[in-house]
Amino acid sequence: MITFLKNFIKYLLCIVVICLLFLKNIAYTKYIRDTEIENTLYAWTKPILKIAGLEENNLKIHIVADKRINAFVTNGQNMFLNTGLIIKSGSASGLIGVIAHEIGHIKAGHIIKMKQTARKLKDNQFITSLLGMGLLIAATANDNFKNDRMEIAQTALSIGPSIATKSFFSFSRSNEYVADTLAIDFLKGVKRNPKSLSIILEKLYGQELLLIERQDPFLRTHPLSKARMDLIKQKTASADNYSESEFDKTSYARIKAKLEGFLESPGRTLLNNTNNSISSRYARAIAYFRMPLYKKSIEEINSLLKDYPNDPFFIELKAQILSENGKIKEAIKYYKESLKKIPNSPLIMLPLCSLLLEDKKNLRDIKQANNYLNFIVQKEPENIFAWHLKGISHNLLGEPIYANLSAAEEFLRRRDFKSAKFFAEKVISTTKKFSSENLRASDIINLISEI
Repeated sequence: MITFLKNFIKYLLCIVVICLLFLKNIAYTKYIRDTEIENTLYAWTKPILKIAGLEENNLKIHIVADKRINAFVTNGQNMFLNTGLIIKSGSASGLIGVIAHEIGHIKAGHIIKMKQTARKLKDNQFITSLLGMGLLIAATANDNFKNDRMEIAQTALSIGPSIATKSFFSFSRSNEYVADTLAIDFLKGVKRNPKSLSIILEKLYGQELLLIERQDPFLRTHPLSKARMDLIKQKTASADNYSESEFDKTSYARIKAKLEGFLESPGRTLLNNTNNSISSRYARAIAYFRMPLYKKSIEEINSLLKDYPNDPFFIELKAQILSENGKIKEAIKYYKESLKKIPNSPLIMLPLCSLLLEDKKNLRDIKQANNYLNFIVQKEPENIFAWHLKGISHNLLGEPIYANLSAAEEFLRRRDFKSAKFFAEKVISTTKKFSSENLRASDIINLISEI
């Protein structure tokens, strides 16, 4: 009995350590939105989705600001890519190989199957499973996917540790073989090098012996083994070697430079980008902007625009530099010019709207901002900042009902249900029954009551 208690205490201490690691990771989770990076990722992803027989418009890519290598998918075709994965992939091929693998998980329905496997493993033992605890904490990380993970977690919490660990990891390993095989077929189908599937695995090979906190999390979500790598080599040995296009090379170099420019220290970025390539010049412009050295950043971006005057992302960066240095009118001009090159881009519209709302007396600019914001919330209904700016624009236009409804939408997404209900009730009290505004406000209150 004493031995059992000692082991049980050790087990609980392990749980505490794992919990702290998860909480530490979750506390600092940040997501990145950028038109150029997202457009590039979707351009690489959509042909693979098509060859996989999946609806390309259903996939949502989320970029996580985390230096560690990781990628995973959740229900609803949501793919998460760490910035560390994007940067350390080293090439478009390395990154596309991981994307193809994750699409393999989606095609095989592994998230749903994992939930089904969890239900079958119920054993009702009283010792809490490490896996269950990890999933339970991870479920709090992103409320959009909380229900999916919580269902798996609650089941795993009732499973004995040895049964849960062996069964789930075995299931996960078999999933990796399936996803690898599908990814190889997808890459061949889009005429890309299937050997690229091994690039990240080779970078991580050997990390399995490290302590958990020193491993890249990719190893915990994608169990690695020599057998798995051998299988990939065997299946790709006779595959055609497709070389990367110049477009892919340049596109990857640019998004890598952009991420490093905004995420690394400016000094380090400048040290690592001394040549005259487009990507190095791009990285330097961002580094000078962040230092902040306004004149040098403007000189660098103007040099790029002299060589590439129609590049929408160089124009967008110049607009951002001007905006954050107080040159509002010039920034508006460049944001609009960028938007002409890439119409209907919410992430270019948003900062433009913010600037258009600066002058509280300029009704023309305010109406223009409101039109953009109406478009954004239709295209991205979960965009909190868009709802916030929309509420401001309606207030400035003297439209309190729409302002209050926008505030209710904003606070609903912030999960500030008290404030959301307050503004929804204001809408209901000032609108006719069965009007569209009244019905939406009622829907918001009903949604809150169900949470």
